[in-house]
Amino acid sequence: MKSSTTSSRLILASLATLAIGTGAAMGFARVESAAKGSPYPLATCPVSGKPLTKDAAVLVMEDPANPLNNGREIRFCCPNCIDPFKADPSKFLPAIDAAIIAQQKARYPLTHCVVMTEDELPAAGQPDADKVKEVVVLNDMVRLCCPGCMKKLRANPEKYLADIDAAVIATQKKTYVLVTCPISGEALPEEPADIVIGERLVRLCCNGCASKARKDPVAMFAKLDAATATKPAAAPTQTK
Repeated sequence: MKSSTTSSRLILASLATLAIGTGAAMGFARVESAAKGSPYPLATCPVSGKPLTKDAAVLVMEDPANPLNNGREIRFCCPNCIDPFKADPSKFLPAIDAAIIAQQKARYPLTHCVVMTEDELPAAGQPDADKVKEVVVLNDMVRLCCPGCMKKLRANPEKYLADIDAAVIATQKKTYVLVTCPISGEALPEEPADIVIGERLVRLCCNGCASKARKDPVAMFAKLDAATATKPAAAPTQTK
C-alpha cells in the first residue's frame, strides 16, 4: 500500500481546521488513508486520555526515517489532539507502545524469533531472557531474540508482520468461538475471510467486511471477548 500523500496531509489539516472552527455541530474529522499494519488498537486517546468513539480523528504517521512507524495509524478523541502529537510524537509513543505490548503479549503466537527463526525465545528467568527485545511495529508487537535483529526488521517490517499474522491465524482459528461474522451477522462460511487486528484473529463472511472491521477494532475485540466469556465450559471427563 502507498503511504499517506502530501494531498492527504493537506486534507487532514483542512478538516481539522474546519472541525475546530465549527465545533460539535460538524463532529470530528476523520481521514481515511492508506495505513500500514493494524489499525490503532487502543481504546483511549494518547493525548487526552479520553475514550475513543467510532468517529475518532485519525492520523497516519509519515516517518520515512523509521519504517516501524511510517504509515502507522494513530487515533484521537478530536482533531484538537492531532497537533500536539505531531509536534512531538516521542512524547506519546513510548506510552502507546507500552500499552500495545501489554495488550498483545499474552496472545503473541511465536515462540521463536521472527527474524532468526531457528532461535527460540527464552522465557523469563532463562539464560539470555534479558536479551529479548519487544518492539511495536505499525501497531503490532514483535519479539526479537536480541537487539541485533532490529536491522533486518527495519529493512522489511511488513514481511515479518505477515509472518506473525500467519502464525496468529494458524494458532487462534483452533479456538475461535464466533460462528457469525461480527460485521454482517451472517453465518461464517466454511472458509471465512481471515484478517488480523492487533494480533487477534477476526473471521469474516467475506473480504468486503474487512474495512468495516478495521474501522472499529475496539468493538471487534469486545465482540470476541464477549463470545469467549459466554463459551460453554468443556464437559468434565468421566472416569470409570
